[in-house]
Amino acid sequence: MKKILILSILFLSVLGFTSCEQEEIAAYSGSDSIYFAPSVYGLSDGATTTIADSTGFTFALEKPEVVGKTYNIPVRVQGNISDVDRKVKVVVDPKSTAVAGTHFEIPADFVIPAGKVVNDLPVKVLRTADMKKNSLLLILNLEENESFKTDMKSKEINVLTHKKISFISFKLSFDDKLTQPIGWYAPYLGTFSAKKFFLMCDLIHLDPAIFNQKLGGPGLAIADFVYYQAFMKRYLADQKASGNIIYEEDGKEMIFP
Repeated sequence: MKKILILSILFLSVLGFTSCEQEEIAAYSGSDSIYFAPSVYGLSDGATTTIADSTGFTFALEKPEVVGKTYNIPVRVQGNISDVDRKVKVVVDPKSTAVAGTHFEIPADFVIPAGKVVNDLPVKVLRTADMKKNSLLLILNLEENESFKTDMKSKEINVLTHKKISFISFKLSFDDKLTQPIGWYAPYLGTFSAKKFFLMCDLIHLDPAIFNQKLGGPGLAIADFVYYQAFMKRYLADQKASGNIIYEEDGKEMIFP
């Protein structure tokens, strides 16, 4: 009886092993679709990652010699890897206020390379004089072609407001208008002005772009602001003592708290 039980267990074990060997994982069989990756994987600011179908930036904190900037938008495949390059159809939405060739450039031919499921779409934004007064908007749409469908359209991300996020449309806004950056700490630096901001950056050899981050970031700790404040107060006092009072654009004397 004991021998029969052992043989039965061995038989069932072999049967189970054979069954596992024959079982295959089903391959993806749907149509290959294309979508903007930030709508699923999000955009990161270094601290947090947020799903998004839009973003923006400004040239205002860049040095004057910066005449353009390339912004990469990841485009991703939902589906299979291919052994050949696959073209992606990217179309500029007519609701865009940015003008191709004047404000931006995108590749005429953009592909998902062979062996890949993602590629960055480079958008070269050109710094122009009108950006100092106007914020411009570029809307890019993904459309179906011989390589890809656009089965992923949009989804609701807030049941209360019914706000939706698009998988196949991405908005990029940009300007060159200088406003108080998020890293400006008024208790130590006082009222913001462009003249004060660039004078401080020039004298202390600061990259203006560091102020385009939240307080507490590199160069924006309390100890940093204490130093900036003390340095500028001493500079302004020395200039005033020598008969060279530094004024703001509106004619008022420049001060730090």
